[in-house]
Amino acid sequence: MVETIERDKNDLFAYKWGERFFKDPKTLFVVRSVALGVFVYALVYGFIHPEASENHFTTAIFWSFFWPFFMFLSLPTLGAYFCSVCPLAFVGKKIIKRKGKAFKMPKALKNPYISLAVVLGVYWGLFYAFPTVFAKPIAVAFFYTFFTLLAFIFYFLFKDMSYCAHICPISAIRNAFSRISFMWLGSYQSACESCTTFECAKVCEFDQSPFNFDKNNSMGDCTLCMDCANACAAISYKSKGFGFSLTQPIRRARAVDVWTYLLLFAFMTLTMKLTTNFNHSDASTYLPWMWISNWLKGIFPHSPLNFEAVLTLFVSLVSTLYIVYIGFKKAGESLGIDKKRLFTEVGYAYAPLALVASIGVAFVSFFTRYFHNVVNGFIEAFHLPFHFIEPLVSPDAGWLHLFGVFDLIAVAWTLLLLYQRISLVAKGKARSAQRAAFRWLSLLPLVYLILSLL
Repeated sequence: MVETIERDKNDLFAYKWGERFFKDPKTLFVVRSVALGVFVYALVYGFIHPEASENHFTTAIFWSFFWPFFMFLSLPTLGAYFCSVCPLAFVGKKIIKRKGKAFKMPKALKNPYISLAVVLGVYWGLFYAFPTVFAKPIAVAFFYTFFTLLAFIFYFLFKDMSYCAHICPISAIRNAFSRISFMWLGSYQSACESCTTFECAKVCEFDQSPFNFDKNNSMGDCTLCMDCANACAAISYKSKGFGFSLTQPIRRARAVDVWTYLLLFAFMTLTMKLTTNFNHSDASTYLPWMWISNWLKGIFPHSPLNFEAVLTLFVSLVSTLYIVYIGFKKAGESLGIDKKRLFTEVGYAYAPLALVASIGVAFVSFFTRYFHNVVNGFIEAFHLPFHFIEPLVSPDAGWLHLFGVFDLIAVAWTLLLLYQRISLVAKGKARSAQRAAFRWLSLLPLVYLILSLL
């Protein structure tokens, strides 16, 4: 442990404003307290005012701010900052520090695919299937209250921050997508090499070793709580460039990270692209899933299930999995490398396709829905002396198409990463084999590019 250290210029802790905002315990306490207050008030308000006609606040906070907008902007920039100020984690840390004997979480519950299944099935699956149900404040309040109670049960029963690390719907996304961020928590190895106390690891409630983050090219389950940074001055929070870790070998590459990129691409990016570019266009009359959707609507006219969204999601999922399977199978044959190893090592290249492409949708939604929903929600919930505002722009505004540039950035970045990661894993292989593998693995981003341009 060291108390002072000479910091690099790209380390935010080298500046008073960076240290004050991202590291200072008092500042973090205030930010987390405000987030907790808004979170609790939104839940209570949802139970008191259960109908959408009388409550714009609850749905605005959870659907227009906390989850989609704040998360999709913070992950590719600051990393896991969303988790750093999470209300549940804030309370959870207080619980685990004050409770008595606790159990070790069973190994079966530490499966990272649980978190991925929760976010895909419980969140996105239900949201697509029953959008009208989750447009009601009372449903949103029950939904998030359930996860709040579940989190508290885990905090009381198990050691450390087990819920945040293994069960929380955001944990799978956090670990996978924080690699796109240009910010990186690490340490100054000049100080760590002679360290014998490892204070940064001792204070970590997630059982992480920050002094190994740089060496492993992975921050593991780090939530940027900054406990380690306050325990030892050798911890850094540096700006290293967008997705810098994706261009380097990853010592502890995980298949679950790649599955997170691909499945979220199918659930979010591709499904939304099919919905906006095809389902609501003149081409909809030629789409098989729209035929089936209209047929089912005729049979079940009063069903709360959104047949169109579910079938579009199904088409997106099947298409993504098929293209990926063929791509890795053929690429593996070309390189003479096991497709499972190739999947784990090269699959990280698909990260921009899942997240960056969704940023454009988030910006469009901000101007057409999110901003005025959040503002009007606060005006209503806190009885502010202002009139409700209209959307910033109409969904038909032509300039909104400019945000389609994020699709191009996502595809170009993915293709570049595919080339770089194939080169890393296929050292010594013939250039012709590497080019063939690149062509097969480029199928998914190229198909998405074609759909984006139609």
